[in-house]
Amino acid sequence: MENHFTIRIARRRDLTVSSEQAPDFCLTSLNDASKVCLSDYRGKVVLLSFWVTWCPSCQQDLPQKEIFARSLDADAFAFFTINVTGREADPSEVPAFIRKNGYRFPVLKDEGRRTYDAYGITSVPTSVLIDREGRIAGRYDEHTPFVRVIEAIGRLLG
Repeated sequence: MENHFTIRIARRRDLTVSSEQAPDFCLTSLNDASKVCLSDYRGKVVLLSFWVTWCPSCQQDLPQKEIFARSLDADAFAFFTINVTGREADPSEVPAFIRKNGYRFPVLKDEGRRTYDAYGITSVPTSVLIDREGRIAGRYDEHTPFVRVIEAIGRLLG
């Protein structure tokens, strides 16, 4: 059974493709201490979501991302949250925050603000959508309804 999002996604094909290449990174996963490199996901659509624990907008955004992460098709799409450790009061408290909220989505630890700055981000939460060729297809701040991000993902996967 098709849902509202699927029907809407199928009709819209107007995503502007950027020629801006997404900066590569290799970050440590908070989940299992492995290294995750963006270049390993070339050929997939990728959504990165930058956040910090103290941010009220992040605290509203992350539960939506948790539900979203549980419904993904990992063959065509990858989703990572990136905790901006350089903006945290105490980065050592992040694992407890994740456990307390029951989040299971992938969490990568930024090296201070290195990845955050490389993507030109100035506020959290911010999500960055990357197409299959590794180009930035969209940047979305806390004012963008998450349904718009989902629609853009659908257009890239369509």
